[in-house]
Amino acid sequence: MSVSKTDMRSLVASLPVSIECPDAMLSAVRYVLEGEYESHHDGTDLDILDIGANVGSFALWAVRRWPGSRVRSFEPNPETFAILKRNIAGYGLIKPSNAAIYPSENAREAFFSRYAGDGEAGLMRYIGDTFREGVIEPSFEVDIIRPEALGSADIVKIDIEGGEAEVLAALDLSRTSLVLAEFQNRKARLTMQAVFADHDFEAVLDEECPWDPILDYMDYRRDLKGDIYGRMFYRRRGQKRLAYRSA
Repeated sequence: MSVSKTDMRSLVASLPVSIECPDAMLSAVRYVLEGEYESHHDGTDLDILDIGANVGSFALWAVRRWPGSRVRSFEPNPETFAILKRNIAGYGLIKPSNAAIYPSENAREAFFSRYAGDGEAGLMRYIGDTFREGVIEPSFEVDIIRPEALGSADIVKIDIEGGEAEVLAALDLSRTSLVLAEFQNRKARLTMQAVFADHDFEAVLDEECPWDPILDYMDYRRDLKGDIYGRMFYRRRGQKRLAYRSA
């Protein structure tokens, strides 16, 4: 029996995923699994960098979103890394590494995290740009991998709570078709936009949110008033590795 085009419908399916995460991160993890990083680019058999893996929500979403793709996930916090490994057990295409990605001259750097699975953890050298004085103690050291050591990947996701601009600038983007990143302030956003322009990338999504509404009840710096944070999806102009599908 033939089916006319008017009989066809579009279905967005939600597949069950079992994932361990702290209560404080439940809504953030759900947001990722429900498509926070959806850019409407299809592809298969891709090499994906997951910089700032946390408990693995992006990696678990990515291996479903881009079938047959290999995800290299990097999470510095040893306790969070243990959760990540449990969550990706049985997913052979996800390769976890217990290290931070940053263009540092040091093999190890001081790191701040309030609890295992903290999605707002980061290296001490930049986390103070977000959190107010007295909040980001104590800290512990984590291993560092320089961005240029990773090689180029088809898709790059960066969410490290600050430092995204420095990491992006140091990455090999020669083979990269799509970057999915967050930024913590206006200065970082402008720096990242300049890097994208230099590498002939164009914006798919570049959105900002004001810090002001959340400064009164969170541990963020009060001088972030008037500043912004947000996310940015950029693709290389003329790339052939991914097929764009309009929303």
